[in-house]
Amino acid sequence: MKKNAHFWLITSILLVFLLAAGLRTYAAFNLHVDHDETTYLIVSNKYANHMRNGELNWLVWEKSNFEHPPLAKILNGVVLLSQAPLDVVNQSDLIDEQPIEDQQAVEYALAARMVSVIFGSLAVLLMAILNPLAGFFLAINSLAVKYTSEIYLEAIPMFASFLAVLAYTRFFSLQKEGQPKKNKTFLWLTLSAVGLGLTAASKYTYVVAGIAIVVHWLLSVMTRKMPARSLVFLLAWGGASLVFFFLLDPYLWVHTIERLGNTLSYHLRFSQTEFVQGSMYPVWQPLNWLFRPFGHYTTVHDPYHNNALLFRLDTLISIFAILGLWRTLKRQPVFIIWLLIGLGLLFYWDTKWAQYTLILLAPWCFAASQGAMMVFEFTRSFLIKPARKTT
Repeated sequence: MKKNAHFWLITSILLVFLLAAGLRTYAAFNLHVDHDETTYLIVSNKYANHMRNGELNWLVWEKSNFEHPPLAKILNGVVLLSQAPLDVVNQSDLIDEQPIEDQQAVEYALAARMVSVIFGSLAVLLMAILNPLAGFFLAINSLAVKYTSEIYLEAIPMFASFLAVLAYTRFFSLQKEGQPKKNKTFLWLTLSAVGLGLTAASKYTYVVAGIAIVVHWLLSVMTRKMPARSLVFLLAWGGASLVFFFLLDPYLWVHTIERLGNTLSYHLRFSQTEFVQGSMYPVWQPLNWLFRPFGHYTTVHDPYHNNALLFRLDTLISIFAILGLWRTLKRQPVFIIWLLIGLGLLFYWDTKWAQYTLILLAPWCFAASQGAMMVFEFTRSFLIKPARKTT
């Protein structure tokens, strides 16, 4: 019986992973070119040319697109080494807002998109290991599919932030159980620090997952679920995360304070630009992104309607997520903290692009799995009770 259960669990995890990879690969070949893709492709191509020419010091000195950490673009550049050299100087060298089949740099675009496909699918795999139904919801969510199938920066930090939280929850449960094997316990904590460092080195907004871990840890100490002495481990975890972040972000290896300040000040200025203010998105726009399947919104996000996204069940997923919030609080409270902090940031920040919502899609889809199970259990009990009365 146990063997059968394990077989079906492993089978469901693999099927969800294959579904995620299939949907994202299909989308990568069929989505139109989004606005920021050309920007990231050009910078990725620069990194590829630096590596191709043996100019590895330029992985540090390259300042293009300094508003985001370079890790995803460097990884894209590594993949682009498999392509013939392409001399791309600026955005006008690429055909923007066209189906990818018609784009000048089609091979480059598809190669770079595959980096997102891989990490987006790995994020789903992690979720499926935790809960196959939650993995299924993340696999088919239209926002997740779109922005982890394009040359965007979302796929790597989405995977890494979830890895950080998942490893932390494993550490927390072992600590709570008084696990005698300390090496195993702190291996999970180290993995969480690696995940958070990778997150920060990919895109700063996803660090809300790390803030959620800190808040959950402090609340656990206050409620005596964790001993006060564990705060030393919290400091060590935070320090290790910063070390991994620095090691994975070569842009900050020189003029660290100045460059970090330039990046942060850019985002403060950009949120006040006419381009952002002119979008006229309401404070609650992140909820609109969550509840509405991604389609033809505005020219800012998808200028042409297409059928690259095969599932449009985001509204149902969001209804399940609302229903499952209480059950998530009972089972994975750190996920609720993650959701609250993420939503608070998205509501507060003036820039409300659709891709920003991916910072909380992992806990959102987990909550959806809990809501779906509640509906299933209620329906089953409702149907079984009348059947018992008639027998």
